[in-house]
Amino acid sequence: MENKNSSQIEAFALEPVAAENRKSWISVTFVQAGMFICVPSLLLGAMLAQSMSFWHAAIAGILGYLLTLVLTFVLGMQGADLGIPTCAICQSTFGRKGVRLIVSSLFGISLMGWFGLQTSVCGEAFTNIIREGFGFTIPVSVSSVIWGLIMLATAVFGMNALNKLDSLSVPLMVFIMLLGTVLALRSYGTAGLGTEVEESMSILQGIGLSFSFSAVGAITAADITRFQRNRKDTIKSSFWGIMPAALFTLVLGILMTKITGVYDISMVLVAVGIPFLGIIILVLATWTTNSLNAYCGGLNVIMTFNLPDNRRREATFAAGIVGILLSVLGILGHIEQFLSLLSYVFSAIGGVMIADYWFVGKGKKENWHPQEGYNWTGIIATILGVAGAALIGIEYSGILFALVIFLIIERFIPSQSRGENTQSVNEKKSGGTINENII
Repeated sequence: MENKNSSQIEAFALEPVAAENRKSWISVTFVQAGMFICVPSLLLGAMLAQSMSFWHAAIAGILGYLLTLVLTFVLGMQGADLGIPTCAICQSTFGRKGVRLIVSSLFGISLMGWFGLQTSVCGEAFTNIIREGFGFTIPVSVSSVIWGLIMLATAVFGMNALNKLDSLSVPLMVFIMLLGTVLALRSYGTAGLGTEVEESMSILQGIGLSFSFSAVGAITAADITRFQRNRKDTIKSSFWGIMPAALFTLVLGILMTKITGVYDISMVLVAVGIPFLGIIILVLATWTTNSLNAYCGGLNVIMTFNLPDNRRREATFAAGIVGILLSVLGILGHIEQFLSLLSYVFSAIGGVMIADYWFVGKGKKENWHPQEGYNWTGIIATILGVAGAALIGIEYSGILFALVIFLIIERFIPSQSRGENTQSVNEKKSGGTINENII
């Protein structure tokens, strides 16, 4: 393993995070919060506000985020236990080949898609702010490429760079957003809050939409929590990182949509005469979230193509470049289909991960170890979980479908990784820690 001092670019990817590289829960809290203080979170509030009343929108959003939080707790603790990212954990659930060819490739595609999506949002909004606030136009594609490369650079440097960015940016973003809210209320008043809305979305559908915005982050929680020292720190950083930031941006998106007709706080700041602050909040809100998409995407590129572990930097750069290309090609126009697909698939994957580690493995890290080839129990349970959720039309139900199906299949056809003669990775290493040669 390369020396990983804070001054160096993080090189390791799938191997367990060493004790000296674990971080305090407070530092990880800022990284978690940075994921949710973003333009898409404001967009969620807008989509809910346009489809239901204020209180129904708030309830649906809160319940969706609570589901996200519970999944982050459960799957994040696996990362803290084992010190490895989600794609490496899944080597038990799906087998080494199953992860590379099916699961990790889907994670990688989705995260590159999210990077492209948020790059599109940033590029388009930046162009709009410059035009409205300063009177000249920058092509959206140019804005997207410039900011995409800037955000990608942070991801290439690794978790230390992400932590520094979020620690400085999150408090500043909260202050600017609160200031923008006060100014918006002064300029527009509160009359819009009482406007009647024809409810075109049920509470269950609203919960599903809310969860779909954060599904990938919840399922891949271990990519961040592997840097935590223990489960207790994981719970603290996840709760204080996710809930305040998620609820703040959700309510803000609903409020801005109701009172101004524009969900994006950056455009509201332009409208009230402060375009400079609008640019700052737009850039920071996208940067803190999108860098993490590229970072996690790089981990899955390593797994999918079976690259050397010390190629994380190159893999991250490649993932980001693909995302930028997707942005330029117009991924923003397919947001709803994209989010819906991710929710169905990753909910089922999360369900089988929970079943494998917490039920079959009893939640003990010594019971975890990778399986060669394919773990068909996990693969079949995932497929059937997606099918069950699609049949009833509720994305997040795939968690329960896949979990139950996995346990049923496992009972009659135990996974090879649980065989009596199979030695766990921990038992193969005298130190009692997870085998570092997990690729």
